[in-house]
Amino acid sequence: MRNKLESLLNELHAAHQKSDIAVACEKNGRSWGYSLITTSLKPDKPMLIGFNWGAATGENYDNQTSIESEALLDQDLGSFKRIVPYTEKFLGYGTMVDASQTNYCFFRSHSEREISQTDINLCKPIFRDLLSVVKPSMILCFSSKLRDHLIEDRQVFDLKTKVITFKRGATDIKYVVKKGALDGDIKVYFLPHPNYPMRKTAREQAWAFCFD
Repeated sequence: MRNKLESLLNELHAAHQKSDIAVACEKNGRSWGYSLITTSLKPDKPMLIGFNWGAATGENYDNQTSIESEALLDQDLGSFKRIVPYTEKFLGYGTMVDASQTNYCFFRSHSEREISQTDINLCKPIFRDLLSVVKPSMILCFSSKLRDHLIEDRQVFDLKTKVITFKRGATDIKYVVKKGALDGDIKVYFLPHPNYPMRKTAREQAWAFCFD
């Protein structure tokens, strides 16, 4: 698996050189680069995906140049550490130990809107090859932008939805949780981002719809 992923790194380097975000970074004296994946190098494990890797204001980043075995839970997960109790409750204790983390767009940016359609198109074939190498048991997606893109791009099949209603102050809020199969094969679950403001009971309903 390592050799195949490092081959994808070579493809990613070539794609990044053609990207709009790379051109923008060069013009503005930034070095944001790209990353492919954080992985334990074990197939048939869960995978977390977002829209693209972030770049903090004023920070520069090196490109990922090698693939090393990394335990997801040993990384700085930021807000995503909040999903661990839910994975343990609905998927089982230790489920995420060997999970992988990646993004649909591998190029870093400060905000999602800085990623163009050209950039997305450059990453799409690499992402599909990545899935064929890692062979995740399931995909957990917490990005509404990526959810909408995958569904609108007709990459998700057997789509099921559930409307969850909860109170935010005096206001009734409706959140739509969705699940399906990516490319008709890998189960994909579109869950609320851990920073999305919703009551714990509503968040648990979203996870229960996906996994109970």
